[in-house]
Amino acid sequence: MPLLAATMLVQPGSALSARGQAKAQHASVGSVTIEGPVTGGTRGVPYSASIVDLAPYGYTESEYFVSGKAHAYAVAPGTTLGADGRWQVVSGEDMPYKTRILVRKPPAAKFNGTVVVEYMQEYYGTERDTNYRWNAETLLRNGFGWVGVSMHHEGIDDKKPPQMITYAGRQIPVGTTLARWDPQRYGSLSVPSTDMSYDILTQIAASLKSKMIAGGPDPFSGLKPKAVIGVGNTIAGERMAIYINAIQPSQRVFDGFFLQDLHRGAHLKLTGVDTPAPVVRNDVGVPVIVLNTTTASAERGPRPEGKMLRFWAPAGSSHTTGPYMDRVGKANTRDLGLNAGGCPVDYANTLPVQYVSGAAIIAVDRWIKSGKAAPSFPQLASFEGPKEPVLEPAGYFDANGNVKGGLRTPWVDVPVARYDWRGECIGGSGRTFPFTKERLKALYGTPDVYHKRFAEAAKAAEKRGVLLPPDTQAAIEAANKVTW
Repeated sequence: MPLLAATMLVQPGSALSARGQAKAQHASVGSVTIEGPVTGGTRGVPYSASIVDLAPYGYTESEYFVSGKAHAYAVAPGTTLGADGRWQVVSGEDMPYKTRILVRKPPAAKFNGTVVVEYMQEYYGTERDTNYRWNAETLLRNGFGWVGVSMHHEGIDDKKPPQMITYAGRQIPVGTTLARWDPQRYGSLSVPSTDMSYDILTQIAASLKSKMIAGGPDPFSGLKPKAVIGVGNTIAGERMAIYINAIQPSQRVFDGFFLQDLHRGAHLKLTGVDTPAPVVRNDVGVPVIVLNTTTASAERGPRPEGKMLRFWAPAGSSHTTGPYMDRVGKANTRDLGLNAGGCPVDYANTLPVQYVSGAAIIAVDRWIKSGKAAPSFPQLASFEGPKEPVLEPAGYFDANGNVKGGLRTPWVDVPVARYDWRGECIGGSGRTFPFTKERLKALYGTPDVYHKRFAEAAKAAEKRGVLLPPDTQAAIEAANKVTW
């Protein structure tokens, strides 16, 4: 596979503050070498290529290898990882690494100046673009550059023998790794420890902004990134939260962050030390939005916000949805030869979380560039009740069986179904319980009344910053098809 190489010398530069003013970056960011675009291999395509067709949006997708030296971080002597997230760390010894990045590049005329850098999610020894799969349409419509970074040793080059496990009644391969998926393409990659990922992330994000290229390929040739947003979901989101708490205050490379679904179950460590249940410090100094679905919100209840920190908790939402799992299933079939295995799309939760998460990304970007703070919404109360999708305790649910409080959307305020975050569907995709015709008649009388009320609620949600205009229109069009 022919490769071009260039050393991107990451030097002290400047980053945009939330009010568009320059902030000095930390000076000790390591240099990286970029190789690519990468082609060839036994499969001839990158792992986790875009599951959404890029051509209608004018985007291109390329893969690059990134190498350099990076270190892990350890808890500073005499300090602890407190529940406030205000952690102090020290750098370890540098070690060589080589990883890959996927780049989805907009045409110059469409580029909005912001690159979204995703800490790719590791599932069962594979690296996936989870946040992008949720938000592809928003990112592509709005001209964001996108970079997915593979940073988990377990998903890149772990040498442990692969195995099969049983999950939800299905046989799942564990330990596929990039190096095993296509040895010819990825056999040279090496990330000795996932603990190095935080320094690797800093180096790659800084290189994208610095444009200090000695020669050879520039992943965003012809474009001038002005801001970089870090994103991650679930475990990758929790790793990004560790980054916010421990690394961002000194390195200050990222201009903002968007995290989704911070659970308490991952039990992540920082170089051998247990981290507390996922927390995000509220003094970050750059815009941060954490979207916790009902699945995550119900575990811990409201979280303290800050001047530049918001927690959005959409009522009735679930960790994944039927449509999202359908997208995941198609990618798994393409990349791994696995059957989808999810519940039928309409049986699982269908509340469109992707509309709210897309609005959150736009809100972070606007906050960075204009200083206009993202709105704050009520959060959800913690839940202690059955794991099955039943209406107990009754006080947690409204008269229509949907969760009370939280960030409100038209789907729970003008409902045609009950949306639950619990249930047996794989991937935590919850359940949808459609109302009967009799129930719909009792609520609205005629479909025309429902259509009008839903449209009013959708437009009000758009004004609150919960929905983006194209998604408002799509939601109204879908609602107008409902009849009885």
